[in-house]
Amino acid sequence: MNVRFAPKFLLLCLLVLLAGCAVNAQSYVETPPVATLPATPAGPPPTATPFPTPAPTRAFSDAGSTRLFLPIVAYSPQPMQPPFDMVDFMVGDGRLYEVQHSSGSQARHQTQEANGRFYHTKGHEVLAEWEELWATSNFIFRGTDTSPGNGQYYTLRDNGQYGSAWSPRRWQVGDLFARNPQVTFYWKSDCSASHSDFQASWLRFDAYHLTYTFPSNITLAHVIELSWLPSPTSQPIETYFYAVNYGLVGWRSNNGDFSYISEIHEPGTRPDNTREVIPCLNSGSYWPKLLPFVP
Repeated sequence: MNVRFAPKFLLLCLLVLLAGCAVNAQSYVETPPVATLPATPAGPPPTATPFPTPAPTRAFSDAGSTRLFLPIVAYSPQPMQPPFDMVDFMVGDGRLYEVQHSSGSQARHQTQEANGRFYHTKGHEVLAEWEELWATSNFIFRGTDTSPGNGQYYTLRDNGQYGSAWSPRRWQVGDLFARNPQVTFYWKSDCSASHSDFQASWLRFDAYHLTYTFPSNITLAHVIELSWLPSPTSQPIETYFYAVNYGLVGWRSNNGDFSYISEIHEPGTRPDNTREVIPCLNSGSYWPKLLPFVP
């Protein structure tokens, strides 16, 4: 080879090599592997409107770097056996993850534990609304929820006592659970009561998934679906998705609204959520465990 043309030849080879690497990298991002879902165990299938078709995996830009979120399940999980303990699904391990709403909004979720309660927090490190729950040997109870909107929070009571049994602690796919809690709404500004009523409803255990892929293309292991029904044979009003190690990871309404896990943060990359503080709620006589409803 003519020595004068050697540098040009080497440069051409280098450009061809780099172009090949770029094509391979682009193909890797645009066509991620998707886990195959196993058959759903026997039981009534969910009847609410399903999630939209999963979107392609996206690269999220953060602090000048790009992080690619591929399906999380990289092993073959072993099926859990019924009856299923709801604590395994509802009490997350404190990891932080984003949940995308169909309206376009996004909230950072984290399960936090304190004083025998666990809280599903939704927001960020400055302010996060929360749902209060706790477990007994037989039931999962709900107490206060600060996230209904309109400047309000609400509490649940059974037989005049603070807290309502929302779900059996252990149950199986297809089971129904009847409830009739007193639901009282309060204003966050001064904790005065807005309105109160009894709401009869049923919770149904719709499905257990060994793995489940959300529209974000994130696949989680051990996901359950629970549906809230106005009667035992009616269509669901809402469906909730809970996953082992996470807690609440998705939601679907019969009006077409939905939300689902969209991003998972590596440990230590984000501060913990800060639960919303309602001053009057935490001050003596207004604590809902002690405050009866006064119309």
